[in-house]
Amino acid sequence: MALKREVLVFRMVLFMALLGLSVSTYISHEVFKTEGSSPGRSLAEMNCHINFRHQNYTILTSKCKAPRYYGRLCCPAFKEFACSFADDLNDVDNNDCAYIMFSFINLHGKYPPGLFFDKCVEGKFGLRCPDVHV
Repeated sequence: MALKREVLVFRMVLFMALLGLSVSTYISHEVFKTEGSSPGRSLAEMNCHINFRHQNYTILTSKCKAPRYYGRLCCPAFKEFACSFADDLNDVDNNDCAYIMFSFINLHGKYPPGLFFDKCVEGKFGLRCPDVHV
C-alpha cells in the first residue's frame, strides 16, 4: 500500500515537473550566435519592432561590471533584461532583434564579446526565463 502511494506521488511530481518544462520560456542558444556576427548593415536598416535604442540598460550595467564579470551577478541581470523579449529574440530567422539587443548592450556596458554566452549557460534549451508578464 505504501509503495503504491510512493509511486503515485512520484508520478504526480514527475508530471508536474514535465508540465512546468513544457510551458517555460527560454532564450535559445541561437540568440548568442548573433552576438559576434556582423551582417554588414547598419542598425537602422535591421528588422526588429522593439526599440532597443530606448530601453533601460541600468539593471544590467549596474550589476554586471568590469573588471570582474561574475556570472552570479551578470546572468540574473541579463535574464531580467532580456527575458521579456524572449519570443522576439528567439525568432532569429525572421528578425534581427538579438543582434540589435546585443549591440546596444555592448554599447552601454562595453562588455567583452561572448560574455553572456560564456557565463550564462543553463542547459540545452538556453536560458530559462521565469514567467514573464508583460
